[in-house]
Amino acid sequence: MHLPSTLALLASYFGLTTALHLPDGVWEGTILSNGTYSIKAADAPDSDSFLVEPTTSSTPKRSGPIAKRYVGCFGYQLDASGVDAAVVGLKNWAGSGHTLTSGDKNTFLAVSAEGMIVYYCIDAPRSSGNLDVDDVNYALAQMDATCRRYEASYFKWDGSVEIVGKGRAGDNVCV
Repeated sequence: MHLPSTLALLASYFGLTTALHLPDGVWEGTILSNGTYSIKAADAPDSDSFLVEPTTSSTPKRSGPIAKRYVGCFGYQLDASGVDAAVVGLKNWAGSGHTLTSGDKNTFLAVSAEGMIVYYCIDAPRSSGNLDVDDVNYALAQMDATCRRYEASYFKWDGSVEIVGKGRAGDNVCV
């Protein structure tokens, strides 16, 4: 995959970070202390990582004060075809169980398709989680039961550091 290598080379050469939308594929990332994402293609060496500035969003989160919720709805609709394709990609990655572990910072895996992403986060340093197809189905069902279908949203398991969500490529996730 030449695009990540080229982007990493350019970013390191110019000492820059860039805001960009990820091409279709499976991506792993770490959220740095300044909010910048260090991203690489899944299974690529760390030397192929590149930095991405988070985008700013003025879309407010919808939430209610009545009960503690583990589902968050962001109030904007996503492209159904892209979300469906990204869900298939996340399920393929998760399979019968795939572990994701964070280092000193939160980490995530995102599948990008047609400008949409579906992601899995470990929302704490030095933690890990294991995601399988049943977990993906459960998280999506919880989001769809609380939010509109194909609305940008996330689900976090009670007492867990694991989050599954869906949004647009370039959205701030897992922060």
